[in-house]
Amino acid sequence: MRVEGRRIGVLLWCAALVAIWPGVRTTGQPGKAADSEEVEKINARIEKSIDWYDVLPEEGATTPLKPKTVMKWRNVTRGPEGGAIMVIWPHNGRPIAMAGIFQWKGKICHEFDSLSRSNKLIARDKDRAIWSPKEAGVEFKPVPSAAEPAKTAAARLLQMKDIATQFKATFTGWGKDNTDQEELRLLPTPVYRYELAKPNEPDGDLVDGALFAYVQGTDPEVILLLEAIGTAKKAEWQYAFARATSGGLVVKRGDEIVWTAVKNPPSQKSTHPHLVMQRLVEK
Repeated sequence: MRVEGRRIGVLLWCAALVAIWPGVRTTGQPGKAADSEEVEKINARIEKSIDWYDVLPEEGATTPLKPKTVMKWRNVTRGPEGGAIMVIWPHNGRPIAMAGIFQWKGKICHEFDSLSRSNKLIARDKDRAIWSPKEAGVEFKPVPSAAEPAKTAAARLLQMKDIATQFKATFTGWGKDNTDQEELRLLPTPVYRYELAKPNEPDGDLVDGALFAYVQGTDPEVILLLEAIGTAKKAEWQYAFARATSGGLVVKRGDEIVWTAVKNPPSQKSTHPHLVMQRLVEK
């Protein structure tokens, strides 16, 4: 009875955390319980902040891209106040930017990362440019020994899921001694499948694509981009990685290191692919 009672108590506690933010998946060990009313306020601020900044595909574009929330989570081991979300900005179905949004030490933080193959991306706060990376956000490479992309969307999804399992991601943390190193878990389904209205438009060589996340609990640290590049008759799979944290990262395929991200990159330079914007919470 005592064991069963503890089990019921744990289940009730987990249910209470999920109720804090519908759809949020919890992770890590329970920390100090936050007041549920305050957490709801924080999460409402985060949702509202999605539209603080306008992301455009290039200088001179007049219509901001529409943001899309693809993940929600709460990582109690990291200490953010309330929940967190990942937002992407698709351009004609292909994501060119993403941001993790959370509250930290009384500030709403937007941790931007470029997913663009070019350096044309720009973000604005009203009429002021805040972010204009001078280099591409991701570098694509062919997937070694991969079969050609299948002819149907369903079959291509199975191919992408299989390719994603070929990579192993490690979070190497922020410290110099790697004591906070941790193997990351691949979420089995994409967090976003490209919503291309017509294959090969507007990118003449883009057939299909998806984003996969490697996570701590359900907190994304590494994002894998997989794209079928070519024509409907003949294409190839290409991959690229993007950071979703300021910690260090290593990705391997077998024993080969295929991608790394440095610890604590510059986060306040508007010309870099990684940028963190912070605003004090309005009381």
